[in-house]
Amino acid sequence: LDFKTQQKIYQGLSIDLNDANRFSIVDTMFSMSYGVMFSQLVDLKNQKPELNLPDFKQMEADVLDALDMSHRDGSLKGEVKRQIKKYIIQEPQTVTLLEEFKKHGKKLWVITNSEFEYTKLLLDYTITPFLKDHKSWMDLFDIVVTAASKPRFFTDKLPFLKIDPENGSMTNFHSAVEKGLFQGGCAEKLQKDANLSGEQILYLGDHIYGDILSLKKACNWRTALVVEELGDEIEALKLTHKVTQEINSLMNKKIHLEQKLEREYDLSLGKRVKNRSNSVFSEIELIDKNLSKLIKQHQKHYNPYWGELMRAGVEPSRFAGQIEKYACIYMAKIADFIDYSPRTYFRPRKRPLPHEMPDL
Repeated sequence: LDFKTQQKIYQGLSIDLNDANRFSIVDTMFSMSYGVMFSQLVDLKNQKPELNLPDFKQMEADVLDALDMSHRDGSLKGEVKRQIKKYIIQEPQTVTLLEEFKKHGKKLWVITNSEFEYTKLLLDYTITPFLKDHKSWMDLFDIVVTAASKPRFFTDKLPFLKIDPENGSMTNFHSAVEKGLFQGGCAEKLQKDANLSGEQILYLGDHIYGDILSLKKACNWRTALVVEELGDEIEALKLTHKVTQEINSLMNKKIHLEQKLEREYDLSLGKRVKNRSNSVFSEIELIDKNLSKLIKQHQKHYNPYWGELMRAGVEPSRFAGQIEKYACIYMAKIADFIDYSPRTYFRPRKRPLPHEMPDL
């Protein structure tokens, strides 16, 4: 829907996103395939009623079931295994970064919901070929936890199983988790056995709910969210920097003119002084025309339907609000750490509140 159509349909309507009978939230990167598939089915149902497709609510449930099943029955991962070069990106810089962390005495862990066989396949492909100081990923990572059942890994006290890397067999494990390959387990024991406080652990994940939000509520680990789409957003910000400055400048000028217009309001007459205000109205009208052109120019660099990823107009988007609330830091990719010393302490910046802002 274009903006004018949205306004016509929804303006003044209070929308409760917690109303599960009316709304399904699509606000993680993992929901993209679900959103695309469902929207295509909606179009198909509208365009070809003779197909007698189920109602929209049932179709939505069916799409979710199908996607969940593709994870459970191995068909999704099976396709990745068959065409690993097509679906998995190798990034040597990430491996360089991890080895640099290791040199500085950092302990490196992998905590994944994937089973051992699939985890080994991916790490063999993305890590081992680019190692310089280690023979394989098993030497690089101190602890690897597979089939971790996140977010239950952060909230429940599940037992650890020890994995034999030679054949993938598992045995019960009750000793201290210090080094090696494991399945299951829980964050509490992992942290306790490592003799670390939560503030000493930085957990990197790419799912705002399964990784970051659940962990933040259950543990006191530090959190870092990887937002792949942020790379495109940053490039768009660079390309629109000059246009954004022009927009801000014109908006500031418009605000001053509006204030000037209000000061010219004659209380005794109950109206503005016509002669003086006409020129101000003309200036504002000209600014609005220029702003409209600049905004269209700005929007060309972002998604044509949703606009910016991290903003909804001048406000942070819902997604950005979640990141601000639950992620200590965020980045486009893990390799972004390469620009910083492994000993860097990341501190939040002071954000000015409205009453602290200088006059425009």
